[in-house]
Amino acid sequence: MRDENRVVSISLVTGMTLLALIAGAFIVPALLFVAGLPIGKADFWLAAALAVSFCFIASRKLAEQGHTTVFAVSAGLSAVLFLCGFLVSGHFYDLSYDGQSYHQEAIIHLAEGWNPVYDKELALPTGQSIWINHYAKASEIAAATVYKATGLLEHSKVMNLLAMAASGLLSLAALLSLRPERRVAAWAVAFLLALNPVAVYQSFTFYVDGLLGSLLLCLLALGTLIVMRPGWLLLAAYTLAMIMVMNIKFTAIGYAGVLTAGLLIALYMSEQFAALKRLFRVAAIGAIIGVLIVGYNPYVTNTLRDGHPFYPLAGENAIDVVKNFTPRNLERMNRFEQVAASYFGVPMGNSTDKKPTQFQWPFTFTAKELPTFAETDVAVAGFGPLFSGALVLALIVFALAFRKRPGITLAAVGVVAVLAVSAFLNPAAWWARYVPQFWVIPLVGVWLAFCLNGSRVVHAAGFALAAVIAVNALLVSGIFVTKQWAWSEQLRNQLAQLQSVPQPVKADFTYSWSNRERLKAYGIAFKEEKPLSCSGKTMTLIKSGTTLCVDNRSMQAKAQ
Repeated sequence: MRDENRVVSISLVTGMTLLALIAGAFIVPALLFVAGLPIGKADFWLAAALAVSFCFIASRKLAEQGHTTVFAVSAGLSAVLFLCGFLVSGHFYDLSYDGQSYHQEAIIHLAEGWNPVYDKELALPTGQSIWINHYAKASEIAAATVYKATGLLEHSKVMNLLAMAASGLLSLAALLSLRPERRVAAWAVAFLLALNPVAVYQSFTFYVDGLLGSLLLCLLALGTLIVMRPGWLLLAAYTLAMIMVMNIKFTAIGYAGVLTAGLLIALYMSEQFAALKRLFRVAAIGAIIGVLIVGYNPYVTNTLRDGHPFYPLAGENAIDVVKNFTPRNLERMNRFEQVAASYFGVPMGNSTDKKPTQFQWPFTFTAKELPTFAETDVAVAGFGPLFSGALVLALIVFALAFRKRPGITLAAVGVVAVLAVSAFLNPAAWWARYVPQFWVIPLVGVWLAFCLNGSRVVHAAGFALAAVIAVNALLVSGIFVTKQWAWSEQLRNQLAQLQSVPQPVKADFTYSWSNRERLKAYGIAFKEEKPLSCSGKTMTLIKSGTTLCVDNRSMQAKAQ
């Protein structure tokens, strides 16, 4: 077997194995919900067994030679990636607002036996019930299976890192299948595709947008492979990804639909009519399963109880979750103008201040702007400080490439058009986390430039574009990981100090009810009190919205 074929086989099978594990961790318990069973400790291991089975079948069907070797390497690599992601996730606390409020709250209730299909809707004093009861829950269900199996809540963020790895591996397989001679370029582009800033700065949280971005990239990569080498196994993997995507967020149904429509058009234009018919049938079946069976809650339950599948974001008394966070100047713009104002603006975090965006020239930024990307929800310029420059360079690359090779350039523009249409379906396309697929657009230009032969100018422009994207990704990743590690260490120190306080400690969890699990993990007994009344001093856990009464004298005596 040639080296490039082996790399393609291993990256493809490993990526599909990780994808099967992620999807299985949702689909298995979702099917059991319909059967009246809550999440159990065996659910995750059943999903893992199904992923290994998928790995074995994929090794037999997709590898040209050395099936046993491909299976052994792919299964082993998948296990190593899971273990590494599991351990790394456990070292970082989710310090995001949404993650500590309704995402973790949903995970805890699901792991404790709540069946959203048959049980009564949750009524919680935290005010998060509406989101837990009515939002799509694929991410939370998958995390709950890990939490139930291991008893480790923070470690169940591993699905984010697994999805990033799967998206990178499947992208590598697709790119090497397109141009096997462009090995270095394929590795570089696949790596940058996986390092979507939204996926990066949500990787250590229970936010779902980064996970969605990684899974949409999986769909795009699998779609590319289907066009090149159609087969039932790739269609099965595509369907698994599609079902998972449809149950992460309401808007993801539209994203999956547009990407699938683009794939159907590609098969039609390449005159692969048999493959087109198979994809149409399989996608239709997958959509039915995704919405009516494993997505029974929320799509069917919302319709039956509240009159609309997308309640509370649509239907009677619909809630606009973006309005209060939209910069004031964007309110007067259409969605295209909003996108330009945001991605060519000074980076700004999520806030209800409605502060107007400020224009910033491409390729420029200041050091004081970088800490913005240490947070999980960057509203303006959310793809990084150099993304605007990447868009400008990408436009130049497409223009230069069209003069040299109009045919292949138009094909690349077609991919960009599909991604852009899917993004602009969302009226909040200016907010990066709501349209994570937008990150792929300039990287299509990088791959186009690297694939064209005989044009030094295009290659130079493509290299410059790749360099800008790489620096942008490294800036975001570096500041995020550094700050999150420091904050997690500070929280660990605070929890360790609380162990020396006379217990039970009085605590007010405000929005972060899930912080009770952190106290339990440290053996800290507590008593909830609202409003909190302390005779001595208080301690507020960093970025966690939780305040506790502490006796400093006891802490100092214990320390001495």
